[in-house]
Amino acid sequence: MGKRTLAMVLYDPAAADQQRDAKRARPSAHACAVVPYDTAQPAANVEPINAVPLNAFAPHPRPRRAPAPAIIQVPEEPACLREHILPALGLRNDLAVHFVDSKRVTDTDLDAHQNRFRLPADGVLRRLRPILTAEELDAANLLLHDPLPKPRRQQPEPVPLQLEKLAAGDEEQEKKVRKKRQGMVHGGLPVRMVDLAAGASGELLLSRWSSSSGTIVKGGGYMDFVRRCSFREHDVVDIWAFKQRELRLFGKTMVDESYLHLFIVKRDSTHHQSRQE
Repeated sequence: MGKRTLAMVLYDPAAADQQRDAKRARPSAHACAVVPYDTAQPAANVEPINAVPLNAFAPHPRPRRAPAPAIIQVPEEPACLREHILPALGLRNDLAVHFVDSKRVTDTDLDAHQNRFRLPADGVLRRLRPILTAEELDAANLLLHDPLPKPRRQQPEPVPLQLEKLAAGDEEQEKKVRKKRQGMVHGGLPVRMVDLAAGASGELLLSRWSSSSGTIVKGGGYMDFVRRCSFREHDVVDIWAFKQRELRLFGKTMVDESYLHLFIVKRDSTHHQSRQE
């Protein structure tokens, strides 16, 4: 073992006391002090701490995410569509055909008093609107924003004054004036419905109700068409949409514009679940 050097140190009691007092006076990182506070007689310069426990605060609610749109299983395109339906309508057989939605036919779709076919709202919003132009959306009342400006029409002469000017025996002219008096019927976008059994309907109107936001197909001749259709109440049907756009080349019309067609195809209801409108 190596040698250790010894040193003699003189012990000073006064210096040791001063060093001990200095250590006690030095603040520690974990030091804390308890301050007495008398609520009955508070000190002049001491105010109570306005502290609230953390568990008293309500947690901020997390923002809710919008529900993801339901995944729609698009059925196979009907085989007869391009082989028979499109050529019979005078349309190109390579026309783009869009699946709109499926629905279960209700009694109101076949009711003569209702006289309309209601389309599923989700299919109209997500799959029918994108294939229409702004003018067509405006005509069907499907614009989600401000409608397009319409040209001003000259106000007709007041009806009572016109009636006074009519000759007593002019009944046909009187009917025209009274028709103006009844007001304008709600319009819509001209469409044609197509069914395998009934063929193509005459001109109908596609429109959205502003009150309930329901989208319907209506018009004169609807009930005559629907009576000849292959679907009945409670049947599940697929709705397909297609429209041929005008094509002009060097100022000459190569392809004519067509109606918007809604092809209603009856499904086998035992293999598909009901869908709400």
